[in-house]
Amino acid sequence: MPEEAAQELAHLIRLQAVDLERARLATELKAIPNDVLYVANQLKAASAQVATAEQGLKREELLRASQELEIAGLKTKSARHRKQMDTATNATQAAALEHEIAFAEKEIARLEEAEFLSLETSETLEAELAKARQLAGRLSETLADVRARTEARTQEIQALLGTLATERETLRTALAAIGEGARLAQYDRISKRGGTGLATANGQQCSGCRMGIRAQLWMQLRNGEVLTCESCGRIQYVANEPEVPRPQESTPTDAALGGASIRRRS
Repeated sequence: MPEEAAQELAHLIRLQAVDLERARLATELKAIPNDVLYVANQLKAASAQVATAEQGLKREELLRASQELEIAGLKTKSARHRKQMDTATNATQAAALEHEIAFAEKEIARLEEAEFLSLETSETLEAELAKARQLAGRLSETLADVRARTEARTQEIQALLGTLATERETLRTALAAIGEGARLAQYDRISKRGGTGLATANGQQCSGCRMGIRAQLWMQLRNGEVLTCESCGRIQYVANEPEVPRPQESTPTDAALGGASIRRRS
């Protein structure tokens, strides 16, 4: 392969590697905020659990305060009715007072049972609150750590993209000066359509579209030519294959030679 053609191919190969790396880094950079958003959403959910548990505790506290006031009122009313029993003038009046006392005692028992259930609910909510606060604390630390790491990675990627952009411009400038940039234009056209503009030919097959290569073209590629794939239009070439060391020819050993000489003498 002529030196200029070899240089052009080397530039194209490197340009495609740079373009693919830039695309990969750009995709990674775009996805970085998702890591922060994921942890932030988890923290938001944990904070909501904290708020719900706190509201539940306040609600139960207010409920028990209301129940205690109602119990105190019923006890006062029951005590007053008991005193009135002592001064009841007839059976009807006494029966009415007994009915009121029984109703008050029944309500007191119901309210005390409800108050006990409220205390149990509060215990459950307190456990949930402690768990939610612990989780929110861990997630808050995790979020800070993720933000720090993603910020560092963002800066690293941006620096890499800057370096690759500089190299890319250098390669494109060099390629534009070879053959009036025909190969570069072909590379740009195909890579925009298929993601890559170059493809290696391996095993009489294009690595870009996996289509077979005609025998005549395959021989040209094996001879070092750079062609265009008839199926996908990619710039096609055969990658340099590592040389396989040839097995050394066996030579007669000294012992064998000695044996032969002995036979000849005999």
